[in-house]
Amino acid sequence: MQSFGQSKEEKKFLSAKKALEFVKNGSVIGLGTGTTADIFISLLGKKVQQEGLKIKCVATSSRTKNNAANYNLEIVSLDDVKKIDVAIDGADQVDKQKNLIKGYGGALLREKIVAYNSSKFIVIVDDSKLSNKLNKAVPVEFLPFAKRVVFEGLRKIGAKEIKQRMEGSQSFISDNHNYIADVYFGEIKNPAQLEDKINQISGIIDNGIFSKKKPLIISNGQIIR
Repeated sequence: MQSFGQSKEEKKFLSAKKALEFVKNGSVIGLGTGTTADIFISLLGKKVQQEGLKIKCVATSSRTKNNAANYNLEIVSLDDVKKIDVAIDGADQVDKQKNLIKGYGGALLREKIVAYNSSKFIVIVDDSKLSNKLNKAVPVEFLPFAKRVVFEGLRKIGAKEIKQRMEGSQSFISDNHNYIADVYFGEIKNPAQLEDKINQISGIIDNGIFSKKKPLIISNGQIIR
């Protein structure tokens, strides 16, 4: 769904605003990580303050935790709650079957844990993230100890290009103290199969293909059926 005349930031704002409709008093909310999630957090903070809502939030990264704290949102750990009512997050690519590539913000592991263990999973994007097929690089989180065997294993299952993520001249370190590589496979014909294959490689913690729980997609403020 193309919305001409609107900037990318305006489209993200509309999607984040629409997602607020799924926040109910007493809810436990899983908060994603990234620029679109940041917009949602700011809107959520204002809604909670204006309406006096009582909600709890599970953050998927230190960045999100700090951002939510700036809006006086109550942050709890995953162990502190029995369930997550709704997880709301952005995505880096969404295909026609609602498979996702996520993790360009470096928080794929905790994002997946929260998303896969939520009662409802909502993804908020602008239309530039919508695609017929997944074909972007897949973030892969892995143990620093296992870098060589991880890269060899990825090549064996069809990786065309592997780039370890860097932060300046240093290796990027996730909140879980792991490395991340961005791995290009070309067009991903079977996302569920590739998600499993990647995770079978010793040393890999998880990857940024999300195929096991189909989300509700909100793009440019509209629900995508």
